[in-house]
Amino acid sequence: MSARVKVSESNLNMNMNTIQKRLVAQRQTGPIVYYSSGLFENNNSIYRIVFMKLPDNIWYVKAPFIKMMLEKVFDGNEVPYWVTSLREIFIRKQPHGPNQLDRTKRNNGELGFPKSMITFTHKLNRTASLFERHSLSYAIAKIHNIFANNVSRLNEVLHSWLCENQRGIIRYFTEKFDQEALLIKFKKDINKTFKAKRVINTDIALDYFLLDWDIKKFVKNDIGLNHWPEKELRYIYYRVATRVPDFDTIQEVSTKSGNKW
Repeated sequence: MSARVKVSESNLNMNMNTIQKRLVAQRQTGPIVYYSSGLFENNNSIYRIVFMKLPDNIWYVKAPFIKMMLEKVFDGNEVPYWVTSLREIFIRKQPHGPNQLDRTKRNNGELGFPKSMITFTHKLNRTASLFERHSLSYAIAKIHNIFANNVSRLNEVLHSWLCENQRGIIRYFTEKFDQEALLIKFKKDINKTFKAKRVINTDIALDYFLLDWDIKKFVKNDIGLNHWPEKELRYIYYRVATRVPDFDTIQEVSTKSGNKW
């Protein structure tokens, strides 16, 4: 009988080790992937939306923190539009699919909080487009340089920011690390991820990630139109021949009551 118990305990330990290995594998580092939309024009300016997908191992780095660090770097100088526009948006459940939030079901069957992604709007006027420091590649390089080199003791600033703004994340980590070990982890993870080669995909239709309401806001606020731009419609909806919603009737999807138009 005792032998059977020992075997069961051994199997249990093996199962736990397997689970832990899988969890570690899920948090392994990978490249930061960027998705850039097509170009949209408004008077003398050119706009594009850029989506920034972080790998699982730095899931705790949030858009407001990245924005704060970038604003510190540009302190005393004019902060570029791509920095001020940096934000976290809820994403579409299926690329180019129905206007639904991407959310998982909890064990009790209820819908979980919607999934999100970091994004920013890159804006250029035609004169500035001639200079490298105003280009999208420069903006992306700027982000990676700041985070890869731990500018302004970034790992310590991140710890303080999480304590103030993301207490659930800090509670999760303090169960596993003391503060010194956690600071080392932040520095190592972020340095490795932002120094790795990045991937950039271009000419992505906006409905790959954006919900219709966010697309409508971009068209109204940045492009300055109260209707769909006919010339750039193919940059907005991938299936432009079969699915373009009525501009005037688009409403925001509720994050509380499931997926609705």
